[in-house]
Amino acid sequence: MHSWLDQPLRDGKDADEWKPTESEAAANIDEWYQAGRLLFPRDSLQDVRDQLRKPLKNGDSIYVKAFDGSIYEWPVTTGDIKTLLEPDGDRGEEKSVEWVLTTPHIFYRSFDGLKELLEYDCLSRAYCSVGIEHWMTRVAQVPEPEPLGNLNSGLEFLETTLRDWEGSEAWRDIKSSLSSLDLNIKIAKVIGMACGTFTPTLDFPGSRRSAVQHALLLTLKSFLQESNLGTGEVACYVQDPGYSKTDRLVLEKSDIKALEDPEGFLEMDDASLVFSCAPNICVKEIVADIVRPSILIWCTVKEEDPKFPLYVSSHLW
Repeated sequence: MHSWLDQPLRDGKDADEWKPTESEAAANIDEWYQAGRLLFPRDSLQDVRDQLRKPLKNGDSIYVKAFDGSIYEWPVTTGDIKTLLEPDGDRGEEKSVEWVLTTPHIFYRSFDGLKELLEYDCLSRAYCSVGIEHWMTRVAQVPEPEPLGNLNSGLEFLETTLRDWEGSEAWRDIKSSLSSLDLNIKIAKVIGMACGTFTPTLDFPGSRRSAVQHALLLTLKSFLQESNLGTGEVACYVQDPGYSKTDRLVLEKSDIKALEDPEGFLEMDDASLVFSCAPNICVKEIVADIVRPSILIWCTVKEEDPKFPLYVSSHLW
C-alpha cells in the first residue's frame, strides 16, 4: 500500500515558515518526553477518529494537535492526481506514472521516529507524532478480482492453520503462562494489531505467519472463555489497513471483527488482552500512552543496534 503526505498548515500558517533548528527540536522532544508528555493521548486519537468518520471531501481539513501543543491542519486531497517517476524495466530509465489519492488515514511517529525525522530536515513537522496521509492507487489500475471461491479457500486455510496451531508447543507454552496468572479483572476482549493479510493467495509471502497470528487470537478467545480468566463471551477485534476484502469476509465468518484505524486502539481497556508481533507501526508506544490492558503478548526485542532492533521471540507480559 502506498501513501502520499501533503504539507500541512501549523496554527493557520504555512508550516515551512516555522522551523526550529535540529538541535532545538531534538532537545525539546527529549525534554517533553522525559517529563511524561504523551505522544499519543487518547483524546487526540478520539478527535481524529471523529473527524475521519465524517463524509470528507476534497478541500476539507483534518486538525491534529502536535507534540508541542500546536494545531496542524492537514488538507483532504482525495481525488488529486500525482505524477511520480518509477524505474522502467531493466534499462535504467524512468517513466512517469500517475497516482490518484484516495482515503485519508492516520500516520504515527514514535519518540525515535520523531528524532530520526530531524535527520532528513523535516523540521516543519518536527513534533507531528500523529498526522494525516492519503492512500493512493495507480490511475486506471484495475483492481484484482476477489471471487467467492477465495472466501472458501481462505476459510479452509485459516481452519487448517488453526488445527496445526492448537497442537503446537508454542500454544501449549502460552496456555501454561496464562494459566499461572492471577488477575483482578476478567478479560472481555482480545485485540490483535497489525497481524497482516493472509488470504490474497495461499502462497502469498507472509500469509502463513499472518494466518498463525489470527489462529492465536481465536485460541486465546476460546481459552479465556473456557477458563476463569475471561468473561462468558469474549469479543475478538483486529486492526490492519492491509486487509483485503476476502480477509475481512474470512474474519467475519470466524467471529473476528475488523476495525478501522484508530478504533482498535480506542477499543482497548483494562479488561483487554492485546497481541501484536513485529508490527510496522509503533503499536507498543501508542498502547503505553492510552491504556493499561491486563495482558500484553508481544515479541521480545534484542537491541544489538537500537536503530535496527531484531525481534527474536514471543513474550508474555
